Amino acid sequence: MRVRPAESGDAEAILAVHEAAIAERGPRAYDDGVVDAWHDGRSVDDYEFDGDGTFLVATTDGGSVVGFGTALPECRNHLDADVDAEVTALYVDPDRAGEGVGTALLEALHEHLRAAGAASAACWSSANAAGFYERRGYERVATHRHEFADGVTGDVVEMQTRL
Repeated sequence: MRVRPAESGDAEAILAVHEAAIAERGPRAYDDGVVDAWHDGRSVDDYEFDGDGTFLVATTDGGSVVGFGTALPECRNHLDADVDAEVTALYVDPDRAGEGVGTALLEALHEHLRAAGAASAACWSSANAAGFYERRGYERVATHRHEFADGVTGDVVEMQTRL
């Protein structure tokens, strides 16, 4: 496995991983209405490859995308935590769960954030992924109601860590 910067040519594979992860893992913590709202309407146009943050993919030795992660070197104003940076997404192909893909992506995102001067980071984790972050040193800060689509809400867990 290799972690590298995402490229626009990865968009279809990233979308496939994103949709598969939501469909497979989402029902572990959310009802069908939330999972459908979280999943529906996704497109390759959702992914910003030239933004201010870090956008990484994990690939197999053959080059297939098996996960992706994004982070910003600053915090957006929706966080309660007093931190420097934010991990904004982390998704793994459910067929590759438990193989270290998520850990490799998270560690690489943390490296990028440290290189940008951040000493701490937070994220809004889906309820089904909070344990993953806790096992990697994150602490729970708060639970928030998140609107996945118009009128469809579910709990997300704000988490923080030192980098």
